[in-house]
Amino acid sequence: MGEPAMSEPEPLLTMAGMTKRFGGVQALRDGTLEVVPGEVHALLGENGAGKSTLVKILSGAHRPDGGELRWAGEPITIAALSDAARLGIRVIYQQLNVIGHLTVAQNLTLGRERTRFGLVDLAETRQRAAAALERLGVRLDLDRHAGDLRIAERQLIEIARSLTGEVRLLVMDEPTASLGEREVERLFAVIRGLREQGIAIIYISHKLNEVFAIADRVTVLRDGQTVGTVRTGQTSEDELIGMMVGRSLGHDLTRESHAGDQVVLEVAGLSTGTGLRDVTFQLHTGEVLGVYGLLGSGRTELARALFGADAIAAGTVKVRGAEVAFRSPAEAMRHGLGFVPEERAQGAFSLLSVRENLSVASPELISRHGWLRPALERPLARRMVETLRVRTASIEEPLARLSGGNQQKVIVGRWLARETPILILDDPTSGIDVGAKDELYRLIGAMTTTGTSVILSSSELPELLALADRMLVLHQGRVAGILAGNELTQHNVLRLAVQGTNG
Repeated sequence: MGEPAMSEPEPLLTMAGMTKRFGGVQALRDGTLEVVPGEVHALLGENGAGKSTLVKILSGAHRPDGGELRWAGEPITIAALSDAARLGIRVIYQQLNVIGHLTVAQNLTLGRERTRFGLVDLAETRQRAAAALERLGVRLDLDRHAGDLRIAERQLIEIARSLTGEVRLLVMDEPTASLGEREVERLFAVIRGLREQGIAIIYISHKLNEVFAIADRVTVLRDGQTVGTVRTGQTSEDELIGMMVGRSLGHDLTRESHAGDQVVLEVAGLSTGTGLRDVTFQLHTGEVLGVYGLLGSGRTELARALFGADAIAAGTVKVRGAEVAFRSPAEAMRHGLGFVPEERAQGAFSLLSVRENLSVASPELISRHGWLRPALERPLARRMVETLRVRTASIEEPLARLSGGNQQKVIVGRWLARETPILILDDPTSGIDVGAKDELYRLIGAMTTTGTSVILSSSELPELLALADRMLVLHQGRVAGILAGNELTQHNVLRLAVQGTNG
């Protein structure tokens, strides 16, 4: 008689039909995930697909609006972070939680300190910290402050800390974003060792080569829904990209172009200490140049370098044919550049009024002989509020009291007020509702009719396809390609962003 057929192991975790809404945004509408012990299960999807929301429900950071959670076959409720910890669920988030003023040893044992006679047992702390690093095959000075370490070393502390204590399910959200090739191999060795111990791992990454190297199965999310689950040995990069992209988007998203022939900004061989390498492109008058890339691609770094916020190590930048070398954002502004940063807090003066926020970039328009003229400032602010359709009780309302979308319109409006000819927008619709997004789309289109040139960086590919004349795709700090015309499709953009080449 033959050997009996081996049955699939019972799922450790089942998340079925998970739903979650944040205000008017449906982040999850049918999120489903099943993970068995001793497997590496990759979770894929574009930015905004619902991956982070699903993980935060699992960790207890968010409560779902609907759906069912099961742990080892039993229905459970994870209402708090402590509930997840008791089950043996550990999450390594994309945003590091390493505390800079604490030592490496203190960070590695944070929240799990052991005491003797009411005091932290320092010798035992060092011993447990050293063991956690040894598990990763990493050597770090245990007494060094974490704030003095490179970001890759801080990433390794985060990973090592998650492996202390009992772990049954480990979630890793872009764990290799800051790691070098050798460090990635060490991490993969640890992951394979954990898998052999029966620990389940949810691995979130945009890097498909890593998914195929380490994952047993892949679940793909799109628009808050689970598209499907496949085994890595029975699929391909093209199939996964197709699952992530879908078939209904990227074909009928068009806009009227106002791009001209004149080059207003020319970048050649730009490299920075922040990871950009040999970036070259041109921006034309009235053009919307989209910039897309996955985590670590250099989208924000490019925006900051162009605006003089980060130093340029090599290469040239020309504005209207004249070479420039911005040493500060103020110099960039004098040459006609404006910048709306990715994090709204970096561009908003929350305690100041709407009027002050709108006029802060235009001192030459609201003053005479160095003196502020309210008679000039107030009409400017009222005109911008009306043009932008900002919902506010008064131009004297503190910016903090406005909704996120209206705050963002005010930040964009400050550059519109000074008729900025070159505007850099870094993920301007992040965190705002659909109505506010539509208003910003309308505004971007209106600006280009007057000749304003826009560099629009976004994590939302459909909006870039709707607005951009051409698309600059970045991959690990380099230009993977520039697409236009019939080549400018969602599939082609995502292929370049993931693979880095046209091949």
